[in-house]
Amino acid sequence: MSKVALLKCENYEYDSVLNQIKTAVDLLGGFDSFINKNDKVFIKLNCVGPFAPELGITSHPVFVQAIIRLVKQYTDDITVGDNPATKDLIFTLKKCGLYEMLVAEGVKIFNGKASSVIVNDNAKYYRQFEVSKEIVETDVLINVPKLKTHSLTYMTVAQKNLFGFIYGLKKAGWHVKAKNPLEFVEALNDLYGAILNAFAGKKMLHICDGIIGIEGDGPSRAGLTKKAGIIIASADAVSLDRVAVEAVGLNHRDFHMNRIAGERRYGESDIDNITILGNSISDFSEARFKAPENRYNSMIFKMLKIKRLRNMLLEYPIIIPDLCIRCGECVKICPPKVMTFRGKYPAADKAKCIRCWCCTEVCPQNAITKSKKPLLGKILLRHFK
Repeated sequence: MSKVALLKCENYEYDSVLNQIKTAVDLLGGFDSFINKNDKVFIKLNCVGPFAPELGITSHPVFVQAIIRLVKQYTDDITVGDNPATKDLIFTLKKCGLYEMLVAEGVKIFNGKASSVIVNDNAKYYRQFEVSKEIVETDVLINVPKLKTHSLTYMTVAQKNLFGFIYGLKKAGWHVKAKNPLEFVEALNDLYGAILNAFAGKKMLHICDGIIGIEGDGPSRAGLTKKAGIIIASADAVSLDRVAVEAVGLNHRDFHMNRIAGERRYGESDIDNITILGNSISDFSEARFKAPENRYNSMIFKMLKIKRLRNMLLEYPIIIPDLCIRCGECVKICPPKVMTFRGKYPAADKAKCIRCWCCTEVCPQNAITKSKKPLLGKILLRHFK
């Protein structure tokens, strides 16, 4: 059976975080079962944008520092980083409170500009992916996701964090290729299959920071910061995600990315086949997350493939002028290029908007809201939930 370590950790006090991370990994066999002496280790963060750590959107400096120091007991060849959606990594690391700590720890900071192609011969839609070479050429990947809801994929934890293998703005292009939520989660699974192939014979360890996370319309400022007090670790991203959705009281039937991963046998998504070590799910009865507003089933997925129906069912992004600082990040990230400056502020062409919500993900001011849901959308989405 697949193993997942699930532990309580109430705050970011360094010693508590270090001890609980070590305990979690010890339950899985210890760091020495993942890392050999002098291995090349890549620590993959969640740095979706330049957000302060107390918001719960990005990797917390204390959590990352604890992992670095535990890994240093086995190797000094450590690279840390991510592929942020828009801004360069150094700028983002500084805003996330990570840069000075990484410099002080003497680890390598990810460059990310060299690319490599990885392949999934059994993909449903997309066989090849151009990813950052430094990540796939490592001996050990330590994936450090946050515990967050996601307005498009329902949740973003271990598997979704690996979308960050794709460099910066190139991630936005995948929203254009995969224009509806179902095709997008299928594409994420195509990518995950390619990653599993690339790491065949290597080690992957996933350590989720759920001390504070995001609920509601995550994964960024449109969601709400939520204290959960959770650390989750596993060698299997799919099992970790399955335990995560249970621990925060959400409905696993709405977590289609995880279901599909299980069906493709990329990992274990059946909770009955997962051994949970440490705390039990019932210990987190107070860590109940609010779900994203829109949840989709197979009928809605089919309807959203049709652009006209998408416009009749779903909200579209609206700029809040009083909050907007006109930074243009939403314009840069918009995959179909339908968010443009019109006069003083950006605006989306709602007829061409694909509702990927990348704009809300990168907005540093939480200056993008959703329009009112069309009446037909209210009726159908409520009926088919």
